[in-house]
Amino acid sequence: MRLIDGSQGEGGGSVLRIATAFALVNQESITIENIRKKRPVTGLRPQHLLGLRALTDLCSGELVGGEIGSEKITFHPGSDWKSNLVVNIPTAGSIGLVLQILQIGMLASSNLRVNLTFQGGGTFGKWAPSINYIEMVTWQIFKQMNYNLELTVNQHGFYPKGGAEVKVSMNSPSNLTGINLKQEGEITKTIIDSVATTHLKNARVAERQAEEIQRSLAEHDIGATVNISILNANNPGSGVLVYSPTGNTIIAGDAVGEKRKPAERIGQIAFKNYFMTLSNHCSVDRFLADQILPVMALANSSSTFITPTLTKHTRTNIDLIEALTDAKVTIQKIENKFLVSVDV
Repeated sequence: MRLIDGSQGEGGGSVLRIATAFALVNQESITIENIRKKRPVTGLRPQHLLGLRALTDLCSGELVGGEIGSEKITFHPGSDWKSNLVVNIPTAGSIGLVLQILQIGMLASSNLRVNLTFQGGGTFGKWAPSINYIEMVTWQIFKQMNYNLELTVNQHGFYPKGGAEVKVSMNSPSNLTGINLKQEGEITKTIIDSVATTHLKNARVAERQAEEIQRSLAEHDIGATVNISILNANNPGSGVLVYSPTGNTIIAGDAVGEKRKPAERIGQIAFKNYFMTLSNHCSVDRFLADQILPVMALANSSSTFITPTLTKHTRTNIDLIEALTDAKVTIQKIENKFLVSVDV
């Protein structure tokens, strides 16, 4: 039985997701204590519990202490995999965060196909990658590592009501390979995917988000293809993603709409995230770094990437990777960016 201090590093949900997913890969029971001990509201929140229960259901494992407010849980991984799983999310909890724990846990298997149906939840959230980002950025990197994942959004969901419906197919690889991510050559293709619900159609929120990014891109002589989507959803909401495939990576930035925050400001946030990576000649943005590190640590060959900054989430993930796997992560600061190597 392995014991993990849940208050280490950034001390939030990332510790839970990474530690329990690696426990499944290692087929090793794990206890996590002091969950969110440093936070104003300690213990498990509904969002964290959703991911833990989904992982437990996926492998037919056992979760002890899986209750809202619990500061200690024990996870006993199983090995009886479900080929079809329905994940019910009664809130606007992030589907993206649940997928983060499952996409690591799936690597405990080989050549396994699992079909997931998410009923409820949010496809866009303030503290989580959007479904659009996961599909067009994160999973495009994984596909180059021989890890194939697909999703279909039947309905988007936004805070506070959620109500999304998403279908996911996850195919675990028999040969997960490392990758050296590089930004190479001129940007020849840039896409802006801007979405808003029908409630915001007259205010042209989706269009204004995209137009602000177009304006910023034009200042740097970058043109873009714009995709505008007006969606049906249970309550008003919006989001935007800008991304450019280059070399063998994808430079990207996204943002979710917020009350009393103009659509133009949402576009500015997405562009800032995108341009920070592009202008520093990095291959991975600061949010993608923490998403891909755990998967890289389980590959059969080493990986590298360059990122403009290392977030607390990323540093926490590195500590957990080195504690729970045989991988070694090295960091080299080069001027105003970081070269990260994952040696396995």
